[in-house]
Amino acid sequence: MSGRKAAFIIHASVGLCSVTALSVGIGRFAVSQGLAVSSSIAVFKQVFPCMLTLWLVLWAGGAVIRRMGRLTLKKLDMMDGHEFEYACAGLLRADGFRNVQVTKGSGDFGVDIIAEKKHVRYAVQCKRYDKKLNNSAIQEVIGGLAVYGCEVGAVMTNSYFTEPAKRLAEINGVVLWDRDSLEKLLDKRGSKKAVSESIAENAPLADSEEVCADTVEGFLASRGMQADIQNTDFLEDSCELLIEIKPQLGVRVDDIRSITDELAEYGGWEKVDCRFPSKTAGTVGLVIQLANDEE
Repeated sequence: MSGRKAAFIIHASVGLCSVTALSVGIGRFAVSQGLAVSSSIAVFKQVFPCMLTLWLVLWAGGAVIRRMGRLTLKKLDMMDGHEFEYACAGLLRADGFRNVQVTKGSGDFGVDIIAEKKHVRYAVQCKRYDKKLNNSAIQEVIGGLAVYGCEVGAVMTNSYFTEPAKRLAEINGVVLWDRDSLEKLLDKRGSKKAVSESIAENAPLADSEEVCADTVEGFLASRGMQADIQNTDFLEDSCELLIEIKPQLGVRVDDIRSITDELAEYGGWEKVDCRFPSKTAGTVGLVIQLANDEE
């Protein structure tokens, strides 16, 4: 049974149960009030159309909301190359593949994803394209099979394949997942969650400059100090990061200098010094002492 049929049956059952419960409640109310059975039936006939209409509206509204939140081919088309790779990894997980890994972005020998299913190791090439794929995608994944120790090659795309590409794939046992195949995978239960988790897990880690700048900005905001981050730069031959901020109206240099110890504790740093004047005119410098591994 498909997920859509199951959802319809569940909604229909809930609706019928609600209507049945309503009719029973009306009957008991009528008995408690000493009304005739015919009166309770009349009340039911008046209320039933309203309840049925309400249930249909709720059911239709829920269906629309679910459809709006679905992962679609159009959304895949709008992704960049790396996002598409992670999305494909999530779709494979939803389809029952295990040990799904996205390879590094460069020097991947034509293989973007490594995955296993039924004890078979797959090397997968992902291509987000706006035209049909030719032989090159097939040749690339064939070349990467031995490098990653895989038994089967596969190519996933939001587009389609040329006839020569299909023939080359058939001769070499390469699996092709085209736009139609992706649409079927998108209908798999849990595909949206799997793709979201895959993208989140594989998202590149922020570098230390970005993390420190966000930490400083958040700390100053929590102390009611409005300041804009202007520059971040590692000082030469050191593990010190210079963050230059431009204080807004009402924020003094002494105010910033007075909270450096708190900032160091907040960010988990050894020490934070206030440098004024800084390298850039009109800014106050915060020199953060980082550990070697952080740099």
